[in-house]
Amino acid sequence: MLGMVYKVVEQLFAKKSTNYFPSKYILKDTVDTLKKGAVRPPVAVKEGFRGRLEYNVESCTGCGLCSKVCPANAIELYPAAINDKKTKRIVIYLSRCTYCQECVTICPKNSIQITSHFFMADYNKYDVSLVVGFEHRQKYEIKEEGSPDVQKEGD
Repeated sequence: MLGMVYKVVEQLFAKKSTNYFPSKYILKDTVDTLKKGAVRPPVAVKEGFRGRLEYNVESCTGCGLCSKVCPANAIELYPAAINDKKTKRIVIYLSRCTYCQECVTICPKNSIQITSHFFMADYNKYDVSLVVGFEHRQKYEIKEEGSPDVQKEGD
């Protein structure tokens, strides 16, 4: 019994082990929301951390290997026109992604990279902040007859 009381008193006066959030490792678009409170940096992200994915639309060949290998079906191919050439490009739904890194490994042109950014919380899973490549889709997508505008959940 005394051992338990001793442990409780010890933990009351011990240094806090919790990392304060938000951190210094944030995306540029979240800075405005964080100006309202105190920002305290947590422990640095370790090497090999699997964070937010980045997509380079210029180096992508549209081969579709990434969408075929994705176990979570988080990558969607869409028809695109780049330099008056009909091809395909991708969007990545981060709300579905399991961050397994299979798409990064299989991409022959290294168009998909994994970063150390982890600040991705949002209320809407289809928000622009959680869909990588959305801005390119708006710019390059060719609307084909019979194709849906948005991939449905569970497809």
